[in-house]
Amino acid sequence: MHHLILVAGGTGTRMHRSVAKQFLPLGGRPVIFHTLERFRAAMPDLHVVLVLHESLHEEWQELVAGAPDMAVDAVVTGGEERFHSVRNGLDALPEGTGLVAIHDAVRPFVEVETIQRCFTVAGERGAAIPVVPVKDTIRRIDSEGNAPLDRATLRAVQTPQVFDLGALRACYGVEYQSVFTDDASVWEAQGRSVELVEGDLHNLKITTPEDLLSAEAFLSMRSPQVGNS
Repeated sequence: MHHLILVAGGTGTRMHRSVAKQFLPLGGRPVIFHTLERFRAAMPDLHVVLVLHESLHEEWQELVAGAPDMAVDAVVTGGEERFHSVRNGLDALPEGTGLVAIHDAVRPFVEVETIQRCFTVAGERGAAIPVVPVKDTIRRIDSEGNAPLDRATLRAVQTPQVFDLGALRACYGVEYQSVFTDDASVWEAQGRSVELVEGDLHNLKITTPEDLLSAEAFLSMRSPQVGNS
C-alpha cells in the first residue's frame, strides 16, 4: 500500500486572513481540494492522512460534509514544527510496507506526472524529491561579507517528497533538530541519500496573499477541463 501525508499543520497567519490558507477559495473551491484531486488523479488508491492544526478539525469536517468525495482516511493534529507534524502523520499510518509521499497541502498545482515520477523513482532508489532550477541570482551572506553563488549548481526543492515507508519511520525516530528543514533532511541525517527528480514550475506553494493572486491567475489560464479537475 502507498500513502500520502498531506501537511497542513499551520493556521496561515502570513495570509492575514481569518481563514487558514489551505481552506481559502481558489476558483470557488478550497485550495486543499485542488491538491487532493491531483493526487487522486495520479494514484487513486493512495491511503491519505491529513495533518491539521487542532483548531481546524471542525472546519475540515464541515467542508467534507459538503463534499464527501474529499474525505480522507485519517485526520491528525499537527505538532510544534513540521518535523513533529510529519511524525504524527507517520504514526497514523497502518503497519506495513510501501511508499509514503509527504506533500504541502497548499501546493495545489503539482502535475500528475510529477507525483507519478516521484513514486516510481522512490520505489527504485528508496527516496525521491522534485527539484527545479533556481531562476533568481542567489548571494551567500556570512561574517566575511557576501558573494554570489553559481546558480547552475542550485536547485529549489518542492514536494511531494516520497520515501520507503519503513525506512522513513526509522529516520523519524530521532529527536528534532533545527537542521530538519524538510523530510529529505531528516532522511539524509541518518546517512541515507535522496534521488533528485524533475519537478515542475507550476508547483506553486501558496503562503502569502501575493501567492494566492498568482494561483488565481494561473488557474484562470488553464483549460476548463484541468482548471475544474
